[in-house]
Amino acid sequence: MKRILIAAMIAATTATAAEAAVTRIVIDRIDSPTFDGREFGSAGRFEKLSGRAFGEVDPNDPLNAGIAFIQEAPRNVRGRVEYAVDISIIQPLDTAKGNGTLLYDVVNRGSRRAFDVFHLGEHGGNNPAKAVDAGDAFLLRQGYTLVVSGWQADVPREEDEIIADYPVANRGGNQITKSISVELIVTKPVYTLNIGWDNGRALKPYPLVERVASRARLIRRAHADAPDELIAREEWSFGACRDGKTVTPGNNDICLPAGFTPEYVYHLSYPATDPLPTGLAFAATRDVVSFLRYDTSNANPLVAHGAHEPQPHTIKYTIGFGRSQSGRFLKDLIYQGFNQDESKRIVFDGAMQLTSGGRMTNVNTEFAFPGRFSTALVGHFTPGDQFPFTYETLTDPVSGRSDGLLAKCRVQKACPKIMHMDSGTEPWGGRNSLVMTDPLGKKDVAIPDNVRLYYFAGTQHAPVLQSRSSTLCQNPVNPNQYKEAMRALLVAMQGWVSAGKAPPPSRFPSLAAGTLVKPLPQRESGFPDIPGHKYSGEANHLYINDNDALFPKHVPNKQYVVLVPRVDRDGNDVPGVRSVTLQVPLGTYTGWNLRRKGYMEDRSCYLDGSFMPFARYRGDRANDPRPSLEERYGSKANYVRQVEVAVQRLRSDGFLLAEDAERLLREARERDIGL
Repeated sequence: MKRILIAAMIAATTATAAEAAVTRIVIDRIDSPTFDGREFGSAGRFEKLSGRAFGEVDPNDPLNAGIAFIQEAPRNVRGRVEYAVDISIIQPLDTAKGNGTLLYDVVNRGSRRAFDVFHLGEHGGNNPAKAVDAGDAFLLRQGYTLVVSGWQADVPREEDEIIADYPVANRGGNQITKSISVELIVTKPVYTLNIGWDNGRALKPYPLVERVASRARLIRRAHADAPDELIAREEWSFGACRDGKTVTPGNNDICLPAGFTPEYVYHLSYPATDPLPTGLAFAATRDVVSFLRYDTSNANPLVAHGAHEPQPHTIKYTIGFGRSQSGRFLKDLIYQGFNQDESKRIVFDGAMQLTSGGRMTNVNTEFAFPGRFSTALVGHFTPGDQFPFTYETLTDPVSGRSDGLLAKCRVQKACPKIMHMDSGTEPWGGRNSLVMTDPLGKKDVAIPDNVRLYYFAGTQHAPVLQSRSSTLCQNPVNPNQYKEAMRALLVAMQGWVSAGKAPPPSRFPSLAAGTLVKPLPQRESGFPDIPGHKYSGEANHLYINDNDALFPKHVPNKQYVVLVPRVDRDGNDVPGVRSVTLQVPLGTYTGWNLRRKGYMEDRSCYLDGSFMPFARYRGDRANDPRPSLEERYGSKANYVRQVEVAVQRLRSDGFLLAEDAERLLREARERDIGL
């Protein structure tokens, strides 16, 4: 009963908050304490608050006017456009024991990411509640107030997904329609494809305009640059089918009796309707964080919450964190001017954008697909990957535009301190050289004082050893992780925003250092010939795209120059933050992998990296130009000594914390390297 009464009180008081973009927050579940009452250092025990935030935006405010379809969205009696988002807060029971910082974890397709990146051990998925779910509890031991809220409206509500609800746009009560195209790929032969299929799950697609369904077209391409192969309209239909026979009518699936195969990329063009003003995602995120940061009344659940009488508002700083899709979202939010709220206050003091590469998002566009993104093969033509790429403003000789990622927030005086961090996959799939160079790859671009660029050399996209596509890839996936560097950099970001203490200098490939090269030919890249392993040099090339065509195409002669990091004689990246694993290697660690036979052989294998082990003894390596473990280290003791040197170097440079240094040394002493 107490839980229900408290939830109702928060909802009622928040509804009366004057002139707030967030009109009310309904907390309908309070777990106090959470994590089975486990205590975390000086921060003590934590509680978790779950509910929904409701808000509205003024479509005529210049901060909101750029949201696609905002003028076509339905308005309430105050002339505003409403939204609702899921919200979850994990905070110290005694807020005075926290570190005074709100860490906002931008969800990725409805899923939390911060525990996965910063914690060792279990991370509890989307609903961490048990003691084991906190893993080693790094964020909790640091005393952060952790907040997530929904922003993506096309994620189906299943289990614990954290999502958003936006109104359907229309023109005078009439449906808005447009011919759109979606790019689809399969990992095994099937007869049915869901047209909302994205990144391993089915998202909610835009509805088909049934009366003109005959206008839909389906093509396939052997790869991104291959010619279109039209699949005749009578050879496929809308609906789900099995064994080539339609069994379930419907408009969310397409049936191909001849079968879809993993040897092709498919493109469907169809007349769609009922678009959402998906750019509200930026406004809703801005509003929720701003409200929690600045509102000191009992309407704020950080003040009036489950276990206590109202407490003093203790939040002084805010840090935004996002990985992959959510890292690109955070970058795009800042670029589009949403780091300033409607009261002209800064939202995030710091932004940690992990594995965004040179891309942003396809969020604030008409008929947007927020979950899709461009790689060398999958989703190659997805919008959200065009100029600008650099934080400093410059003129693009390819498009003729002048812009920069900080152009708007500089005018607003609302730029955060930024850490842009990429894995070894982003040079190949995310074109991250464009973050550092001009669009033609001829010279480096200055890095603003409020920005740091960090490249985690020789790693793969995910921060831990995992793969959704290992059955498709030729090589074992890359075990070189970057969690340790992320933990150290979060501590550095905290010092930067709270005390003005400068973090480590940027470590990123550059032309000036001679650490950016062309991926082809192989001799120019420097990658060695390793027996049993191929090198394709396929990077995600970039053109200005014609997205108004029936199927997206590159605009001829409008190409950007994409470069990749220089490698050493082992094929390991030279520039960037080189982990202990890379400094004292047991093989070659790359950010790229290649697809197997039957799956578009030798094309880029999604977001996986590769591990190519060294031979154990000199006599085992045959034609392998890379020295064996025996030749490198001679003994296990010498291997451990080299690990000790690498650990100390990273500690001195600010990329490794003491607790992680001790663990890495212990693991090295216990590791069997066969010597």
